[in-house]
Amino acid sequence: MIIHTLKDNILSISIANKDFSYRISLKKLGNKIDWKIGEKDSETIIIRGVSTSALQLFTKAVTELKYVEQFKGLVQEYCPKNSINWDDTFMAIKIQNEYNALSKTKNSAKDITIQNEIIAMLTEKYDLDY
Repeated sequence: MIIHTLKDNILSISIANKDFSYRISLKKLGNKIDWKIGEKDSETIIIRGVSTSALQLFTKAVTELKYVEQFKGLVQEYCPKNSINWDDTFMAIKIQNEYNALSKTKNSAKDITIQNEIIAMLTEKYDLDY
């Protein structure tokens, strides 16, 4: 369960029994970006309108979906007028985490050819046409 407190327009969140603790300004909580998955100079997947904070928090290590859902609730509570595309945010987190795992298992993860192969596989797997 995500535990949160609000003080001086800073939302502090943590997850019980996990090494997970962050502070986010309410000004930035509802921000969205076009997220790019892939290495610089290789093919990329771009997913538009996703939560900046969610991607930063939940793609450093694989996270259970229930925590992302709880975070979505916090964003909607404190930034109700946000225009984040949550379906695409959940998909971006899933794809980024899978991309990270695949990149770690490949021997030459920095090789552009391998990076392009990973992007092509994920694009096909998730039926993306970006």
